[in-house]
Amino acid sequence: MTSFESPRLEDLLAHYASRRADLDRMGAYFLGTIDETEAERCCKTLLLMAIERQASNALADPLTLYINSIGGAVGAGLAIIEMVARVRRHYGVTVNTAITGYAYSMGAIVFQCGQTRSMGRASTMMLHGAHWTLSGEEDRVFKDYLKLANHYQRLIGGLFARRTGRHTAEWWTDFIYSGGDRFLSADECLELGLVDEIVDDVIGRPPAAGA
Repeated sequence: MTSFESPRLEDLLAHYASRRADLDRMGAYFLGTIDETEAERCCKTLLLMAIERQASNALADPLTLYINSIGGAVGAGLAIIEMVARVRRHYGVTVNTAITGYAYSMGAIVFQCGQTRSMGRASTMMLHGAHWTLSGEEDRVFKDYLKLANHYQRLIGGLFARRTGRHTAEWWTDFIYSGGDRFLSADECLELGLVDEIVDDVIGRPPAAGA
């Protein structure tokens, strides 16, 4: 009888590190929930991959930000967008974005920073207004944070208008922040200019034998 020996933790960690190194060399980063910790990790990784590409004269090889995200903090998402713009400007790298399942809320906004934006036929996008939970002095809550919320709305409305080339910033602000969750299929995203290409590789009938 052949005995089964469980892999050691050290071996699993070494295998993971090797796989992660391979992904870094390929220029692939997988973005999930968007918070301050993840934004810092993503920004550092994008910067290191861009530096490596410039140093090895491999600028023709794009970086790809794969997004399967429920969303997260507005500030953290904007930090990722800023870093994508910086590595593109300072290092000359191409950064593409791809939805692999869903990109909701801030995930859908980060998705727009890709030079080429792609999503699968089975993927979905969701846009909605930010959720705020605030406490403190009345003047600060109803004045300062209202000013910040309006700033974010104008900023994001302008981003969508420029990136899609369709409608005005005011139209996008109304579309996103009119209340409720807007779930969009791949075809709806293409019609609105929110995606550049749809990848039609949903699992279907297997190829015939010998094909």
